[in-house]
Amino acid sequence: MIDGSSLFARLRGPSLRGLAAGLLGSVLAAIVPARAEPVFPPAGSLGLAPPAGMSPAKGFSGFEHRSGASIILMEMPPEAWDQISQKFTPEALAASGFRVKGAREALPVAGGEGFVLRGSQSANGLTYRKWVAVVRGQPGTGLVSVQVPEAAAKQVPGQAVEAALRTIAFRGKASVADQVAALPYAIGDTAGYRPVIVFAGNGLILTEGPKDVDPERAQPAIVIAPSLGQAPVPEGAEAAYARRLFASQKDARDLAVTDEERTTRGGAVVVRLRGTFTDAKTARPMAATQTVVFENDRYLRVLGFADAEKSDALARAERVAASVAMR
Repeated sequence: MIDGSSLFARLRGPSLRGLAAGLLGSVLAAIVPARAEPVFPPAGSLGLAPPAGMSPAKGFSGFEHRSGASIILMEMPPEAWDQISQKFTPEALAASGFRVKGAREALPVAGGEGFVLRGSQSANGLTYRKWVAVVRGQPGTGLVSVQVPEAAAKQVPGQAVEAALRTIAFRGKASVADQVAALPYAIGDTAGYRPVIVFAGNGLILTEGPKDVDPERAQPAIVIAPSLGQAPVPEGAEAAYARRLFASQKDARDLAVTDEERTTRGGAVVVRLRGTFTDAKTARPMAATQTVVFENDRYLRVLGFADAEKSDALARAERVAASVAMR
């Protein structure tokens, strides 16, 4: 039998005390792992340390897993915090199919604050475990959405997701030019428009005019947004899908399609729609053009809109759409 007191007496020498301290440190490190360093997407200011097995995504800002699990990082201006924090409630999110379990919980964020909602959501015939975190720090507001297929719960366990959410951090914001350079597509012709906001790491808003933020839609604008890993659109269903995207415009009423054209570009199917709508906030008559490029298991959407009398702005928006190419 080992006598604990005599063993301790033998560990009085400097070398043995160092050995004991090293062993104790190894034990503690195994029990309480060091905080993982956050990983930031190229030119992104919002990042986290992803769960094991997840790697930086190629088509969006965030991380993905071979099982279909994903973490999407979306950056927004600081002023978005008040609006989003009020709207992200279990009741409000139920309309989107996100079934929240329990109440929202405060989430510690280095240099800021946040909260998280947990639950589940069904999409494309699958049920996903889902986490949505809304955070803010000095660079702005962030939205972190985590989706894990139920079948992948062992590959990306909930404990690993919870640990990752607690590593969310901000860093200094890159310039708009650097953010545009990191997008998964290139724009060959801006046609007089200028880029102002990059969102979700792969979306881009361009405008024509002095305002960077234009909630009144007084300035012509273009929104470019690739798909985020949705199931591929079946062959022959591209036009119907494009119409659904066109009808999904926010704060637009009396939407009408006035022209439709289906062409091909290389191996891709291109559907262009033109139409009109009324701005729900200002009652201003608007015109819009939408080009959707369907290629393999993804699509790229380019939506341009302007005051109904500014037909030249829409023609130039279509020039921009024709020049966009995935990298």
